[in-house]
Amino acid sequence: METCRETDGNPPPAQDAAIVEASNLSFGYTRQLVLEDVSFSIPEGESLCMIGPNGGGKSTLLKLLLGLLEPGKGSLSLFGSSPENTRSKVGYVPQAMRFDPLFPITALDIVLMGRLERLRWGRFKKSCHEAAEKALGQVGLQDLAHRPFSDLSGGQRQRVLIARALASEPQLLLLDEPTANIDLSVEEKFIETLAELKKSMTILMVTHDLDLISEIGDSVLCVNHRVHRHSLPLSGETIKEIYSGVRRLEHDRKTRHLQGDHSVCQHE
Repeated sequence: METCRETDGNPPPAQDAAIVEASNLSFGYTRQLVLEDVSFSIPEGESLCMIGPNGGGKSTLLKLLLGLLEPGKGSLSLFGSSPENTRSKVGYVPQAMRFDPLFPITALDIVLMGRLERLRWGRFKKSCHEAAEKALGQVGLQDLAHRPFSDLSGGQRQRVLIARALASEPQLLLLDEPTANIDLSVEEKFIETLAELKKSMTILMVTHDLDLISEIGDSVLCVNHRVHRHSLPLSGETIKEIYSGVRRLEHDRKTRHLQGDHSVCQHE
């Protein structure tokens, strides 16, 4: 199924080669499908925001991209190969990290976790420390490298997790609700961090934060078992359709109609 864009009728601009390709992808934990007939692509350098109702399949799609799950049907490739073979090119930022606040671990220690694949004989090389320090600098926390992780604010911890992902020197950055656990008082600085990263890498971000979408996103992928792509800015009507339990089916029907799929239409 082709994804759709809300357009003005003009042809879309030429895009770079896609680094993510999903084609007729389906997945279910049981007999009931969580994702059905999902097709989309992400060109290099795009910042794509993934939105949709809870239970619509966003987290499942992230796990498929990370190679933690395998498609039931269809295909999914990253950088022309399977997700399992391309993990070194992908950085992942979870909503939060569980940790023992009494465990003596610093911000730099957390970031070095992004270099675990390069750990040799129980020690990190000098290049690993340099990469970790550079990553902390990218998120503006180089002065807090040796501060205990438990002493950091929610926004600072989240930026440390981004630095951990950056330390692996990824080409694709996946973020799961990055502003879900930070205060509004620090959200502006956090958005500035992501806006700067957007200039140098491809980003796929799950979020419900409309401010973040408007600042970071190039387009939006609505995930509700199926997927629909929308250009920005989203209209208020589209937002209501996506998140309204009553109107989601109508949103799906309308977008599939625009894509040429009339299987659920009620034409006379």
